[in-house]
Amino acid sequence: MIIKASHKVAIAGTIKDEFTEQPIADTIVNIVGQNFNIWATENGSFYLIGEPKSPIKLPTSLAKIENGFFNFMDLPDGEYKLKVSAPNFKLRYEQDKEIDVTAPNLQISVELSPTQLTGNVRRSDNQEPISQALVKLGGSEYQTFTDIEGKYTLSDIVASSPTIQVSHKSFELSTRKLEQQLNPGEKRTEDFSLKPLNSI
Repeated sequence: MIIKASHKVAIAGTIKDEFTEQPIADTIVNIVGQNFNIWATENGSFYLIGEPKSPIKLPTSLAKIENGFFNFMDLPDGEYKLKVSAPNFKLRYEQDKEIDVTAPNLQISVELSPTQLTGNVRRSDNQEPISQALVKLGGSEYQTFTDIEGKYTLSDIVASSPTIQVSHKSFELSTRKLEQQLNPGEKRTEDFSLKPLNSI
């Protein structure tokens, strides 16, 4: 006689970028108080992290993570605390976010806040918004254009003290270095006022 073991998903959900709502791979989901972590990878592999240099593979019945989706199997019903972090993106997302869950729960959505710069670009003479101004982080490939309301957002950037450059063909270049460093997962507003090239 062959007896087939059946397994039950206890906790499942997705890890997303709070701004784009896109799944985030290469994150770790840990059940606080338990002696295992789940490493979320793009190809669906899963690991028990003991010593950082020697991950131990978990049984397939315990958990699986793929493209930001994770699940824990065969856990008793009850209260659990999940801790989510993204060590490979530790300067681009908030770390060690904790949420309380009750198993069974198959619709958990964990959103990690990305490091962001946002703001408005306006004319210095009349404060009207400037659309299609290029906002760029100096020394990097991060850049975006302002929308019709003069607003911009640079998301998923590296936490640092970057130099921001704002340019437009009809206005003088504006450059500003952040005096206070951005923290991982922080959203900071930096507004700019550009002087028209033909102003006296």
